[in-house]
Amino acid sequence: QYYSSTAGAPSSQAAASSMSTSHNTHHNLLTDINPNNTHYSQYSSITYPGELTVYSWGRGEDGQLGIGDTSDQDEPTYVDALRGVGVKQIACGSGHTVVLTGEGEVYTWGRGDDGRLGHGDNGWKYVPRLTHSLTGQIITHVTCGSYHTAAVSSNGDLYTWGGGMYGKLGHGSESGHSTPRRVEALVGLSVIDIACGSRHTAVVTNKGCLYTWGDKENGVAGHGDTDGHQYTPKLLERLSGKKVVQLSACGFHTGCLTDQGECFTWGEGKFGRLGHGAERNCHSPRLIETLLGKRPKQIACGGFHSAVVTEDGKMYTFGGGEHGQLGHGDKVNKVKPTLVQALDGIVLQQITCGWSHSVALTTNGEVFTWGNGDHGKLGHGNGKK
Repeated sequence: QYYSSTAGAPSSQAAASSMSTSHNTHHNLLTDINPNNTHYSQYSSITYPGELTVYSWGRGEDGQLGIGDTSDQDEPTYVDALRGVGVKQIACGSGHTVVLTGEGEVYTWGRGDDGRLGHGDNGWKYVPRLTHSLTGQIITHVTCGSYHTAAVSSNGDLYTWGGGMYGKLGHGSESGHSTPRRVEALVGLSVIDIACGSRHTAVVTNKGCLYTWGDKENGVAGHGDTDGHQYTPKLLERLSGKKVVQLSACGFHTGCLTDQGECFTWGEGKFGRLGHGAERNCHSPRLIETLLGKRPKQIACGGFHSAVVTEDGKMYTFGGGEHGQLGHGDKVNKVKPTLVQALDGIVLQQITCGWSHSVALTTNGEVFTWGNGDHGKLGHGNGKK
């Protein structure tokens, strides 16, 4: 049986994700249960009755599947290199993967340029490798963007590494780092959730405050201006009176939920991915009015689309539908959240979105995938959509 994190708390969510969160373009990861052991993730409302093990599938060109080579896999494949390692969270980047263990250790593998794996070099790794530079830190949450990676420690410190373009690492410049480096501007705050886009980063503190930094073009950072870059974390004033409880980012847009059941999105609006009824960019967070009263519990941002799961297990999708990734049986873009009728009667626990496909986990432990199936990333034994 498959178990989920709540991405919804993912971070607040804060969940111990069983499906990969984030940024993957062409691969997926999932965790299974080993009943011999028990562990509990502080980031999840679920007690996992066993040690989580990892399966991966999809594009393997950069070694991101962790199976020792660069082959594609069109069905879920057991990552044997993590045998005996109790995993509680996983995240996929464009060409790399990061895993968090129940003991607070971090493993990374796949494409290594820009130092995104955190091992002090730019080399590719074809099997999971422990990030030794974090030894001594108990890590509670990990995530990654296309070219950078981030981790939160048990004392609320944030560490980032990888490509520094656009200032997305938060260290005050565009310099990259091949080993994890603490974001000094956030010291004294307690970070509980983090999300990485292609050119920006966002975090939520234990008080529900949201900080963002990185690229400002098209309103990606959400501070109302569009020129230049934000090199250090900056409080998102538009949401300063709200308590943010869940966060997601991918590509060039971001979404979050508040404790009042509100859903806000901002950034690039092409294809309707922001859900506001048009394709206009939003330079600061804007409420998705269509979702008022729907009791959203998780938002997931993909490259060109977004998805929201509600408290009663229903799912709404919006944005680009060219590859069928919205799940409505067509390839039509949706500029407002639209209920996915194909999952009527099925109670969803979690959703995660890639650039052109989607993966959902039900409360019964079933996994559904749809959208672009090239490289086998839908896991159905072929490359069909």
